[in-house]
Order: sequence, then structure tokens, then C-alpha cells
Amino acid sequence: MGLLNPGALVFLALVPALVLAYLARERSSRVTVSSVLAFRALRALGQKRFAGRPRFDWRFFLELLVLTLAVLAMAGPYVVRRENPIAVVLDNSAQMKAQTASGGSRFDKAKKELDAMLAAMPGESAVSVYLTSPEPHRVNAAPLSIAAARSAVRDAQATDAPADNGALVNLLTELSSDSHYAKVIFAGARALAPPVPPGITAITVGDPIENFAIGSFVLRRESFGSQALRASVTVANFSTAPKTLKVAITADGKSLASAESNVRPGETAVLDFPSLAPAAVYQAVLAPSDGFSLDNVAYATSASVKSVSILFVSPTPDDAKGLGSIPGVSVTTVAPDAFSPGELASADLAIFEYSVPKEMPSVNALLVMPPPGDPVFHFDTVQVRAAQVTAWRATDPLAYSVNFRLLNPGAGEAFGVHPWMAPVVDGRQGALVLRGERDGHRFVASGFNLFPYLGRQNLPMSILTLNILGYLAGVGANSGGYRTGQPWLVPAGIESVILPSGQTVAAKPGTLFDDTASLGVYKLVGRHGAVTLRAVNFSDLADSDLLNATPLRIESHAPAPKTRAVTAKAPLTLYLFAAILVLLALEGLVVYRRRSAAGV
Repeated sequence: MGLLNPGALVFLALVPALVLAYLARERSSRVTVSSVLAFRALRALGQKRFAGRPRFDWRFFLELLVLTLAVLAMAGPYVVRRENPIAVVLDNSAQMKAQTASGGSRFDKAKKELDAMLAAMPGESAVSVYLTSPEPHRVNAAPLSIAAARSAVRDAQATDAPADNGALVNLLTELSSDSHYAKVIFAGARALAPPVPPGITAITVGDPIENFAIGSFVLRRESFGSQALRASVTVANFSTAPKTLKVAITADGKSLASAESNVRPGETAVLDFPSLAPAAVYQAVLAPSDGFSLDNVAYATSASVKSVSILFVSPTPDDAKGLGSIPGVSVTTVAPDAFSPGELASADLAIFEYSVPKEMPSVNALLVMPPPGDPVFHFDTVQVRAAQVTAWRATDPLAYSVNFRLLNPGAGEAFGVHPWMAPVVDGRQGALVLRGERDGHRFVASGFNLFPYLGRQNLPMSILTLNILGYLAGVGANSGGYRTGQPWLVPAGIESVILPSGQTVAAKPGTLFDDTASLGVYKLVGRHGAVTLRAVNFSDLADSDLLNATPLRIESHAPAPKTRAVTAKAPLTLYLFAAILVLLALEGLVVYRRRSAAGV
């Protein structure tokens, strides 16, 4: 036991003041007198009396006790209690939905074993519960009792989002190194690689199982202006034997096409569907089925290849005219002097030609031949009379299907090393195309002019332009769509999003929407009720490999195995205040009853 503020005991000096107050207080007693003159004499004598033998009644001792308790409360008394704080980390990622050999899902098994372990814990344990998906987070702000923690575990739900193993490792490392926790319990699909830190107890429910998966479902236009769409579906075989994998595609409830391929163990194959009839929503279903159904189905929408709103900021607005010939693209032009950042709210992406904005754009943007020395992007450029491509990143989405050997950029500028944008296309004097991400937005800078867009008249430049616009708009021929658990930018004009569950969530254009933990089709609702469909799939072949799951390696910062004796100071101030209130209420009640009995 101790005091948090022992200096407050100085207020015990008020006790003599209470004694003096009682000595000075007039003490009345009932005396029978023979006349008024005798009564007045006795009254005058009582007023003059101060000292003498004190006569302390019960109220004095009660008030003395109240004063003493108040001073102790100010001093902050506490008792030291031994505690058993526990951190529980429950993996609720998509992999936990896989079925086990004994029946039921991994998640159900983990919850059952975790509940049994918590039930065996001492009743005074304080529990902090963490879930891992869509990102590791704490469920409860304050520690829970064992009963409340068991209830939180039972109520937990698995999501459709894959695990962020890097963030999970960081969380477990942090908790195992935290001296405030006597024990850390992790229940999940992946085992912990030895040596396991001494503070962690692992419940592993991820027995290896064979699985077949859809890795991506991509739609694109076969040619400019074509209504039919081309689809490609990537499938994978995570088993020990070759398997014939078949994908059937339906649209708006109607069967459209199917394809199959014999896939060897541990390999992938791409199934091509060259011409799909127009529809709003397409669904791909993989056969044969397996113990993890989440990656056996994928969705795509025709909206992924339609309607992109572009704000073109340029002193030469005629350069934007060719963009209007691209199917599903609308263009608004504005001069640099007339541009205001508020106009970006109605655009999916912006193009700044020969100029840069005065502040970081709130949408994805393409910067064409930006002037040097700008205060926002800090480009270091050098003028080039005849730019010539010398190298490019063939695997980059901007370089997809571009024949750079036939590309003739002409005059322009070359970029020096940029602090956060990486080169995609290089020339003799420096980088010609850069791309990077900042504050959740994508940016591309081109050292040569991509415009006007000429279509087939300049095919290499046109393909590069379409790749850049598709990358910035999140659509295009090389786009793999949207993944569960992955935030995406809310398009211009969208006011709310209806989740696959039917729940409506408010949204703001240009901001990240992170309520994406469910697989299915999301409805993006704009002004006047206009609806745009967006497909979100599991699409993570690394997490679909349930046969060869890599153990998690936790770095331990503890020097030796530890038996933690965690103590905490339990303040007693509230109990003292409660006692004071009870005593004062008791005094008031007794005084009131005595006065009532005396008829006062």
C-alpha cells in the first residue's frame, strides 16, 4: 500500500481547527429557570465561555472522520495488486474460412480452442483481444474480464480479406516484447517458426490442404468501340497432382462461356474468353470445388471498362480532343490560370500539360512535361531536343504491349533522380517516364508530350497513353481489379457505397474507401441515384496456397525466458469518497430525525 500524493497529508493540520470550532460553538442545554432575568443571565454567561472542558458529541467524531477521509483521498492511497494481463490475437483473415479435415472451418476450431484456454485462466485476468483482418486492430479499448473476452471471441467474424502477414508479425513482436502482458496467445492458420518467443502461446489450426484457386478475372475491350468484352481468368493448382480446372462464366444469371485447362501441381494457367456478350455483372466459377470456396468464385463488371472522367489542364486545350474518341472517356478542359483545386472533385483523374498544380492533387494525375523547379513535385529536368528510349521496365503496367523501339517521343525533357517517383522509361539523358504514389494517390510524369491522342495513327504512343490512363483510373487491359481488404479511391460524384451485404456506407470522392473486407459486387451510388458496379475479389494466389503455408517468424527482444510478475496500483480514492458521502448522508438523516422528534 502507498500514497500517490503524500504531500496532501499536510491538510491533516485542519483537525485542530475542527476542535477549535467545537470549543467556540454554543452548546445549548435544557435548563429550568424561575424567571426571564435568570434566562438572560445564563445566556450571557454561555456566550462569553470559550474554553473549559470540551464536550464532544457524536457529530464531532463523525466530522473528524469525514475530514480525515477527505485528506486521505487527496493523498491518493493505493494498494499493489498482482495481475495477469493477457493479449489474445485471433486470426480472422480469409484463410481461416478453409474447412478442416475433422469438419468445420479453421476459424470455428480456433475460437473453440481459444475459448477453452481462456476458461482455464485465473478469474482476475485482464484480457486484450486483437483481430488481424482487414488489418491488425484491438477489439476492446479497455481490458476485458475473462467472461467478456470469451464473449468477444465467440462474436468475432472471419472476413474475406487475406492476411497482412507483415503487419501480423509486427503486432506479435510488439506484444511479446511488451512487459505489461504476462502472456500472449495467438490463434491462427500459420504456425510460428522456432524459436518461438517465450511470452507467446500458439494455437495452430492450419493443417495443409489441397486447393484450386482463381487468381484474377479481368475484362477488357477487344478493340476500340467494340461492345463485346474479352475476359481472361487466371487459375492455379495447389495440389500434389495434375488437375483439369474448368471455369464457367455467367452474366446476369445466364451462362455465357466455359473453358478448361490441365494444370500441373504448383502452377498457374490463363483461360481466355475472347468474346463475352455485354452484361452488367459477370461471375466466374471454378471447378472442381475444394475446402476453400472463397477463391473458387470471382466477379467482374462491365463498369470496369467504362466511363472515366478526365480533367485536362493545359494552355493548349486542342490537345485533349483526341481523348474523346476513346470509348467510355469524358474530358473537360480548363486553362491553367482558370484552374482551381475544387474542380478535381468531379474528375476521376487529372492531366496537367506544361503545368503543375500549386498543391498536391486530390486525385490521380498525369503530369506532361512539367516545368522545372516546381514547389510541389520538385522535378529536376533537363531539356532534350530529340528524346530516345534506351530502356524500360517490361513488367511495369505502363509498358504493357508498347513497342518502344517504334516510339518516337520527339523533343522534351529528361528527369533526374526523384525522391519518391521511380523511372519506368529511360533515355540517354535520364528518365523519360516516372511513376509513384503519394498520400494514397497515383502520379505519372512524362518528359515528352503524349497528346494529341491519335489512336491507330501513332499506335506505340497511343498504347502507352492508354496504359497510363488505365493505371491512373484503376482500369485497363492490364488491371487485375480490386482485392478484398484493399482500399480504393472513391470516384468523382459518388456519395455512398452499398456493400455486398446490403449495408450502405457514406463515401467522399477522392478519399480512400476501406470497408472492402467482403467479396462481391459493390454498388457505388452517385448523385440522383446513379449506380456504378464494382467487383471486389479475393485474388491472392499467395494466400490461396494452403498446402505450403510459410510459418511466421517472430523476432524476440526478450533476453531470456521470463515468468512475468505483473503488478498494478489499484487506487482507493473512489472508495474513500463513497464512504464520505455515506457518512454525511447518515449524519443528515440522524439530525433530521432528532429535530422531527423534538418538534423543531
